[in-house]
Amino acid sequence: MRIDIEDLHVAYAGRTVVAGARLIAADGEITGLVGPNGSGKSTLLRTVYRHLTPHAGRVLLSGTDLRRLAPAQAARHVAALPQERGGDFELSVHEVVAMGRTPYKRAFAGEDATDREIVARALADVGMTHHTGRRFSELSGGERQRVLLARAFAQQPDVLVLDEPTNHLDIRHQVELLALLRAARRTTLVSLHDLNAAASVCDRLHVLHDGRVIASGPPRQVLRPDLLAEVFGVRATVVDHPLTGDPLIAFDHRRPAGGPVPEPGPRDHVPT
Repeated sequence: MRIDIEDLHVAYAGRTVVAGARLIAADGEITGLVGPNGSGKSTLLRTVYRHLTPHAGRVLLSGTDLRRLAPAQAARHVAALPQERGGDFELSVHEVVAMGRTPYKRAFAGEDATDREIVARALADVGMTHHTGRRFSELSGGERQRVLLARAFAQQPDVLVLDEPTNHLDIRHQVELLALLRAARRTTLVSLHDLNAAASVCDRLHVLHDGRVIASGPPRQVLRPDLLAEVFGVRATVVDHPLTGDPLIAFDHRRPAGGPVPEPGPRDHVPT
């Protein structure tokens, strides 16, 4: 299934946060949202998974307006991993992941063999099989992130909506999570701060700036030095990654775009 966002406007507290956004998350592709803090990425994603109601515009799931679906029906199609995690669950890891089966259950229905198999597979996918009986509240931030991703997998959605899913993960688990998203080949809409991770994992990127989509396309087409300077305020060049061939952004960490040239320090002098 694909997601079409048509002329989306979202405002709250009297301020427009997303202004006329148009973008597509194609069937089976990973579509990334990138942009500086405050550009509207999280607000747009919250609208897709129905946490927010748009002021105008629509979010379509293969042509059907998501707002017209009943909550349980929508949850069978779209699963979300938001940034806000809520309070600590006084539940076991297994119980948290099993919450992903709720859209498929009648009221007060218990867990059956199919549910247990799906939950076990989701936990295995995120490397948390051996933590099934632990309390969610006892886990580290990275472990909680993986459990919540497993809950989204257990929902068996057509579309995954992920808001900064690599937050709190160490580098190994970041790489594993992104590889897992690649292997799943579900329609995925994901926001990422790490532009190199976005360039590596995403089939298409949409760049948000001040609530507007200002560029869209494959990572190599979108992540140009002039756009990085304009949107992110950084000096950078884009080269081929020596291991993967993906676009690799090399940042100038000594000064921002348009900033003054710093005086050379001791490390800048090469001994003769």
